[in-house]
Amino acid sequence: MFRQLAASYLVWAASVVFGQATQVTPDGKLLTLGQYCYTITAPNQGVPKPIGITFQSITREQVLGVDALAIVVHQHLYSGKFDMRDSFLLRRDDLRPIRLDTDFNGSPHVHLDYSDRHISGWKMAGATKQPIDIAINGPVWDGNLWGETFAALPLTAGASMTLPVYQYNSGLGTFYVDALGQHEEHTPWGTFQGWRVKAGLSHSEQVEYTVSTHPGLEISYTAGPSSQRIGGDCGALQ
Repeated sequence: MFRQLAASYLVWAASVVFGQATQVTPDGKLLTLGQYCYTITAPNQGVPKPIGITFQSITREQVLGVDALAIVVHQHLYSGKFDMRDSFLLRRDDLRPIRLDTDFNGSPHVHLDYSDRHISGWKMAGATKQPIDIAINGPVWDGNLWGETFAALPLTAGASMTLPVYQYNSGLGTFYVDALGQHEEHTPWGTFQGWRVKAGLSHSEQVEYTVSTHPGLEISYTAGPSSQRIGGDCGALQ
């Protein structure tokens, strides 16, 4: 979370495992199809208080002969001050993006189309539609999709990985992902054997995630005083 709230929100992906550099790439086939609800919390007099929900769905589609995943991430605060819905279309084999559409507080906010050499589209700057046209010379992943991207990595204890990304506010950058180890996490949706990872767009500003690779799923994260954890009622979102 919040990718837009918590994280002031080029190179092939590489990992370093006990000093040995190994190139890696996400594997979308690890992700588990379905719909999931998460509860967002913040401390209130020292006690975590629910302040919102996040709905996520992962479905498989065929798009012009490409095996793809459609991933929706819809974040909503109960206060009504923040509502963001990201709709990603990604290649299933490696999670490379095909398209992103983002709505903010109910209105279209961003549209991106990805190709092997360009990222094009627009984003809203106030009432103005600002064009985007970025040349790229290698694979780039979408920097708005965090937890599911980390769940699709070949995680091993002690691994440090980088992934080149594009985020429509911060531009081209890099995910830095450090796998801390495995642990069991007990949630309202059951007990998961998860990986604890620290990840972010810099080593100095990383968020701690728990992700599961069997099933491939985001479980939780902690970003400063805020956190998000699987479980809750997302009946009002889609």
